[in-house]
Amino acid sequence: MTLPEPNPPTAEEESQHFTYVTHRIPWYVRAMWIAFWIGLVWYVIKYAIPATKQYF
Repeated sequence: MTLPEPNPPTAEEESQHFTYVTHRIPWYVRAMWIAFWIGLVWYVIKYAIPATKQYF
């Protein structure tokens, strides 16, 4: 004797829809990104722009 395959109900039959919620980025990850961009701008101003004067 085999059992019948269960048929999962559709969203319309259940009268509900799923809402996917994303996770928030932790504050320390945001701080690392801000520090990265500040460091990048500092590097470009301090080293990259003066170095380009030798090439052009």
